[in-house]
Amino acid sequence: EAILRQLTIQQKMLFITTCQDFSPTMVRAKAAIYKRRAWKVAVGVAAFGLIPFAGAGVNVGMMVTTVMLFRRGFGLDSASVGRLATLSGKSAKNLQRVVDERLSFVNKILQFFSGSINRQNLKMALASAGMCGVLAAALVVDATIDTAIPFFGGVVTAPASFGLAWYALHLFIEQQGQCARALYDKAFR
Repeated sequence: EAILRQLTIQQKMLFITTCQDFSPTMVRAKAAIYKRRAWKVAVGVAAFGLIPFAGAGVNVGMMVTTVMLFRRGFGLDSASVGRLATLSGKSAKNLQRVVDERLSFVNKILQFFSGSINRQNLKMALASAGMCGVLAAALVVDATIDTAIPFFGGVVTAPASFGLAWYALHLFIEQQGQCARALYDKAFR
């Protein structure tokens, strides 16, 4: 933590993404840094939302890339789980199961945007997170306005895009942080 206090936000991002410390203290530090960074991604999502029709594709890519970066930073990717298994002497398969069970919502969202899951399963994932109605309605309104008024629709929906992206990233960070703590408990207790 003393090292982190001395670094700029960019240096902190690089440090926590490459640091393989699985401790709960470091997980909390990573979550705090990622949350401070989420607004920048949300601004990018809102800005690209201004581009008629093409903006949605860029936004999806930006969100998926960011969530995958956070996942790797928390040590929840398969390579990190394998290193943790080696370090703790536990089965990599059992530790990976903890990640898969805890991140079912995040995994369903990522699978949906990569095209390997259907809308019904996405709806179930959103419902399990307790945000189906609000998020689905916001996405429908955003898409409708962008389609109905191609050039000005993005200007109208940009604040909503920012809010949705920021909220979704915070939700993903929280879930990944909880998963990382559960993974640590499984590995070392």
